[in-house]
Order: sequence, then C-alpha cells, then structure tokens
Amino acid sequence: MKITHAIITGSSGFIGRALVNELKRRGVAVTPVDIKPIDENDTETVKIDVSMPGSLDKHIEKDTVIFHMAAKASVSNSVDNPKEDFNSTLYGLFQVLETARKYNSRVIFPSTASVFDVDNKLPVSEKSYVKPSSPYGAAKVAGEAYCFAYHRCYGIDVRIARMFSVYGMGMDRFAIFDFIRKIHDDNKELILLGDGEQIRDYLYIDDAINGLIMIATEGSPGEDYNLASGQQVVLYDLAEKIAFMMGFKNIKITVTGVSSPGDVPRWYANINKIKNLGFKANISLDSGLKKTINWMGGDYEYDD
Repeated sequence: MKITHAIITGSSGFIGRALVNELKRRGVAVTPVDIKPIDENDTETVKIDVSMPGSLDKHIEKDTVIFHMAAKASVSNSVDNPKEDFNSTLYGLFQVLETARKYNSRVIFPSTASVFDVDNKLPVSEKSYVKPSSPYGAAKVAGEAYCFAYHRCYGIDVRIARMFSVYGMGMDRFAIFDFIRKIHDDNKELILLGDGEQIRDYLYIDDAINGLIMIATEGSPGEDYNLASGQQVVLYDLAEKIAFMMGFKNIKITVTGVSSPGDVPRWYANINKIKNLGFKANISLDSGLKKTINWMGGDYEYDD
C-alpha cells in the first residue's frame, strides 16, 4: 500500500522529526502533530494533545496512516514517575485507536525491546517471552495488547514496530549521545553505568525510518515486527570504539558496577520477520557513529 497521507504524532521528537522529513521527501502529504512544537518558528506542527477524545478526527483523510510516535521514552523517568509514563503512553494510544476505529485508519505503534523478559534466550524474536522490567516496558506491553485487541475485535489495521536502540543525527540523549558528549567534555576518563557488559542492538535513524515505512506499506495487519540491526554490541566495546573514532585512544574507561532500576542488561534482535518484508540495515555501526560524531560537533580525525 502506498502512503498518500500520514499523521505523525510526537512529530517534534527525535524519531518523529526524521519520519516527517522522510515521508515528505517521498512525496507523502504529512500532518505533523505534537503537544509542543519544535520551536517558536515551527508553524507546520499542529498543536494537539492526542489524549483528548477526537483530537485527531478533523485531520483524518481517506487512507490516512497514523504513526503514533507520541509518548515518553525513558526507562529511568518511568521508574521515577510511573503515573506520568502510564498517562503519556496509554491515554494517547487509546484515543488514536478510537479515531482509527471511527475512520478505518491504519495505525503504526512503536513499541520497545524493554517489553521482553531479561531471561529470554538471545536473540529475542517476536515470539520471545514478554515480561517487562520497568513501568516504561509495562506501558508498551499494555499498548501492544490494546493494538491486538482492536485488530481482533474491530478489524483495525494496527501494526507494531518493536524498536530497539535507535541512534543518529537529531538525538539528544541515550548512551551513544552521552558517550560522545562526555568524551567531548573530558577526554581523560569516561565512566559507564553498570558492568560495561550490557549488550544492545543499535539501528541508525535512517534505517529505523525506512523500517517504520516498510512496516506501514509491506507489513500485515495485526502483526508485530522487531525493528533492529540484529547485531549485538557490548557497551564497553562501544565506548572504546567511539573514543577511538574521536581520536582519544588512551582514555580511561571506568565502570560503576551499579545499574539503574529497570535497566535491561542484555538484548539484541532476531530480525528475520522484518527481513522477509525486504528490510535491511544499510548503515553500519561505524558509519552511523561517524555521522553522529560529526553532527555533534566532533571535528575529529578517524583512523580507519
């Protein structure tokens, strides 16, 4: 199905902004929606609180696809304020699903690797056991359940993109951003939370956006897809790689041995299901890191 019109909720966020830009580049009519525009010069974004009933209704057109990107996206914040996380994830999703039910719209819901049980055998597939470790993961599990229920009860075309660790130009937090910023501020020592042996699966923002669009156009109603690179990365090794790329080979990397509540120690994805749609991660980790370092103002020499 070719997308002719898309509503992007959470359009001011890292992934939302990139999705708006790519869909527009492809000639799609886009309605960006956010409770808070990017800045005072942003006249394109429609200021809407999607948790309000019917807030999207007047923006729906024939064959509209709703990419519901609006939500809080922080494990630590969800632990500190589970009520806020619950409200931001589930109230908005419920109203989006109700709008989709009225107008028979397609909905793409971004979930997270945080839904999975930490004891799953790696790599995790769509069939791996779900048992979240944080309120953030719990809210996403509940969101997935509502999507499946609306598909089965009302026939709504809802598709779940279970996103792992997305990074790249435009990000403003999370591990890769923090490593680059910290090394920029202090190139003598980098302190890592945890034991440094945490495993993550990183996907560059361009590939993540292509994956979201592929799920929307090539995926199947009522299905969930792991959206990731399928490659495991140890955080200590990642920190060393970033420091090396930035020209600081001799930086001291120290681990605290203390992890934040709700942190999942290890995950990476089996991506066979989304690969069957034609998905491929085109940006390697090295290439993506170089792009991100340069974007963050790191005018450094690389030793390839």
